[in-house]
Amino acid sequence: MNSKIYLEMLASFWGDFRQTLLLLSNEKNEDFISQSLLYSHIWNHLEKLCLSENMRAKKDPAFCAYLIRIGNGQEKTNSCNKIEIPNNFVIPFTEEIESLNLLFNVTYPDFHTFYSNPSFITFRIILTTKNDFVDEINDMRIHRFPDDATVYTTIDETIEPNDQCQFEDFLHTLHPANLPPYGLTLKKNCLLILLRKLNPTEGLCNGTRLICHDFKSHVISATIFSGDFTNKHINKT
Repeated sequence: MNSKIYLEMLASFWGDFRQTLLLLSNEKNEDFISQSLLYSHIWNHLEKLCLSENMRAKKDPAFCAYLIRIGNGQEKTNSCNKIEIPNNFVIPFTEEIESLNLLFNVTYPDFHTFYSNPSFITFRIILTTKNDFVDEINDMRIHRFPDDATVYTTIDETIEPNDQCQFEDFLHTLHPANLPPYGLTLKKNCLLILLRKLNPTEGLCNGTRLICHDFKSHVISATIFSGDFTNKHINKT
């Protein structure tokens, strides 16, 4: 990078322009591109580093190639200029609960046989678009685990102590992004994903996956099952 642009300071920009274009109201597709970093006056002064390998799906080269074709605008389209998703990628929608159950069965086949296998749980995930959907799917999935459930509740406090009685129940209904719900239901062998960087030196970072083993009133016993600290046992309050 040209050091004169940022007065000797190092700055980095990252992202996939095929996925993270600007959203501009009442504008055309070409306007999204013209307002992006690609057309900035600093673009020609930047050093470009490109990632070329899909680390998450490298064991499925056909799917990786499919994503690249879409990103490069090379995937075939129908008469409406739309890309048709292959049938083997699609779960037919009939009714909400029935279709969700079908999605679970496809994602976690023979769940009651393999639910205690950490690899079976941690290497599969269901993505969705809104936090409300995440909570609904998590509630449905946690009920599939055997054993008794343990529920941990948050302590919600208002800034002004005098408002606590009036707004406490209302605060319980709020689900802010990157925070667990008011009532967190866990069962043995279920998966936890950390949303905060608690202790990087112990492997407890944002995105770390853990398998739950035991629960006390204020302590969760679990094993890390991702990254360099895989199989490390932790007890967290």
